Amino acid sequence: MTAVPLPVILAGGLGTRLGTICSDRPKPMVEVAGRPFLEHLLCQLATQGFRQALLLLGYRGDTIRAHFGNGEELGVELVYSQEPEPLGTGGALRLARHLIPERFLLLYGDLYRNLDYMALAQRHPGACLGVYPYVAGLHTIACGNVDADLNAGRVTRYLKNRPEMLLPYVDAGFGLFHRHHLDALPEGKSSFEETLYGRLAEGGELALELVDRNFYR
Repeated sequence: MTAVPLPVILAGGLGTRLGTICSDRPKPMVEVAGRPFLEHLLCQLATQGFRQALLLLGYRGDTIRAHFGNGEELGVELVYSQEPEPLGTGGALRLARHLIPERFLLLYGDLYRNLDYMALAQRHPGACLGVYPYVAGLHTIACGNVDADLNAGRVTRYLKNRPEMLLPYVDAGFGLFHRHHLDALPEGKSSFEETLYGRLAEGGELALELVDRNFYR
């Protein structure tokens, strides 16, 4: 049986597009249905059998830590890594490398998807990226950023902000990776997605999990 990966959740967003809603709290702490958005995600992971999670904190990280503590009330043991300054997704992961085991599930603290992540981990022992079909008019992204070979079950290209390429899929905001993938990240601020996804795709090392757009962000 494939080892259970550690959920690593990027939770350092400023939430600038939400305006005054995030003036006193980080984006993952905006309330939805009476609870912080991030709490819904952590409860989902607990229900699926995950017993630990690593939260990568940035803006107002103290607010998240004060609310969730060690995670005991949710049934998920929580560990935290706090950025001293904004480092991007790559910098945040590189900073927390010593807390990340050989295999990890990368999630975003402002995205909830109706997906069985434990089953995903069993289907994909190697690196994997969730993608969904791009259609014109999506308000969450201006253009596709992923190309894929569905027959081979592989991502073949990852190009951000290249509308002229007419790429047919979108990065769905979750994936499975290994700790050694973090070795490709430079020191300081960087983007995990832009540094790694294209490189893995070109090497034929990035499997895909095709999903629909049934998620909330």
